[in-house]
Formats: sequence, C-alpha cells, structure tokens
Amino acid sequence: MSNYDQLKELVKLAGEASLPAFPDLVKKMAEQNKLLQAIDEHYQCLDQGVNIRPTFGNEMQILYLRDRQTFMFTLFPELLPLAYQVGKVIGAAYIAPRITGNTLEELLKSNVRIAPEHKYGRQEIVWVKENEAVYRTYECADCYGLPNIGLKLCIYESGTAAGAFEVKLGKRVEVEEEKCCANGDPYCEFHIRVFDEPSILGSDTK
Repeated sequence: MSNYDQLKELVKLAGEASLPAFPDLVKKMAEQNKLLQAIDEHYQCLDQGVNIRPTFGNEMQILYLRDRQTFMFTLFPELLPLAYQVGKVIGAAYIAPRITGNTLEELLKSNVRIAPEHKYGRQEIVWVKENEAVYRTYECADCYGLPNIGLKLCIYESGTAAGAFEVKLGKRVEVEEEKCCANGDPYCEFHIRVFDEPSILGSDTK
C-alpha cells in the first residue's frame, strides 16, 4: 500500500469513527481525495525545502492567518470543539508520519522540533510521564502579541497534537490548552493525557 493509500485509509477511518456531534464534517474531509493528495504533497515540499509557490515561497504573513482565526473564534466560540476535531484528523494524517518514537516522551521530543522548522513557534517540554505530559509554545503564530480576550485560541495545535500522538501510541489521546497568550498568559501551554483505551483513529504501532 502506498503512502497516499495509507493516508486515505487513515482519514476514512477517522471519518467513520468521528465523534457523533460532527460526523458529516469529518466524512466530507475523508472524501476529498484530490485535496488530501495535494496537502500531502505540500507537506513533503515543506519538509524538503521546495517552494510550493515559485515567487512567494512557503511562508505567509501571520496576520493573514490570525485575523481570520481570532475573529472567528471570538465571535463564534462554539466552533472551538469543531476545530479541535478537524485538527485531530489533520494531526493523524499529516503530523503522525513526521514524528518518531514508541513512548510519549520520545514522540514529544520528536514533535517539538517541527514548530520551529515550520516557523509556528518555539516549543519546550515542561515535564513528561508515561501517560501524561505538558509542553509550551513561545511566540505562537496563532496568538502571540494579542491582548487578553479571555479565550484559548490554539485549538488546532491541541487537535493536531492529539491526533498525531493517538495514531502513534494506538491509544486515545486528548490535548488541552491550559494557557494561551490570548488569555493573558506569556506562552501557550498544552496538557497531554493518554487514556487506556484504543485509538479511534487507528494505529501504526506494530
């Protein structure tokens, strides 16, 4: 089975096993085969230092992203749980193949290198146990420099991390953002919890 076929199968599985509140959305994601293939190719370009756009490259002004995300979640905070589930599928499909390790600690060490490579922020591990950990993001592309609007906005980061770790560990994983620059904190802090339950997203453990 090719990498792309494995990717399609993973996202299909995620759609079938999505939480009851959002089955239609995740099912639609799973059906976008051409889009999934293009995004996978774009991640490969990013990994290899190949420009997706010949003139502008792969970087983009962060305000272009954050003004939309910030106002969307500020005006419609009920979308936050939905965004988490979208992020979880993205993490399972695109981040999981880019991290290595058999334990939460190994996976977390592998994962924190991605943020600066993709210029999302600087990440550090605060502490890690067998089934639980905390890590921080500094200079977060989503929220650094925003005023205290009383919201934790980095829901995609929470979701993508949860999806990636869940697939790699083969167990249900949830990630909660407990501190956020948009909530008056100096950094974003994420709490990972691994549950003794099978992953609904499948597993690449042998």
